[in-house]
Amino acid sequence: MSTNFGARQGKRIREILKCALATAAVFGLIWTALAEFAPNLFVRIFMTPTNTILKIAPAIIRSYSISFLLLPFNIFSTYYFQALMKPSASFIVSVSRGVVISGILIYLLPLICGADSIWFAMPVTELIVGIFAAVMMTRYTRRLDVEIEK
Repeated sequence: MSTNFGARQGKRIREILKCALATAAVFGLIWTALAEFAPNLFVRIFMTPTNTILKIAPAIIRSYSISFLLLPFNIFSTYYFQALMKPSASFIVSVSRGVVISGILIYLLPLICGADSIWFAMPVTELIVGIFAAVMMTRYTRRLDVEIEK
């Protein structure tokens, strides 16, 4: 994308964007489906679980895995913004996902909604960041032709 941005090829950037968004959607759906339908598979990948863990882990993983729907899109958006020379948007997405929004929600959700709500911190974070990324991506993509002509 950055090569096409430098070459002033807005049409190519849009084509790559469509392919990248479709790929992000497919991976998001695959990983979410795997986590929803085989949550203990993920447990076994990272540890040798006890029976107690195998009983409680599926509900936790199913709650948390909702974030996998938007995770590939949000990660891709950081690279998209960088390719279009929009480091501020890339930084906001990255820091919001990793520290700011997720940190706030990890602290607040259990206080407001109870202890089990902590597992929804990342899905809510990804949703908030995804909305921001989609708005900014749309804005920057619409401006491509104007910015390329400069």
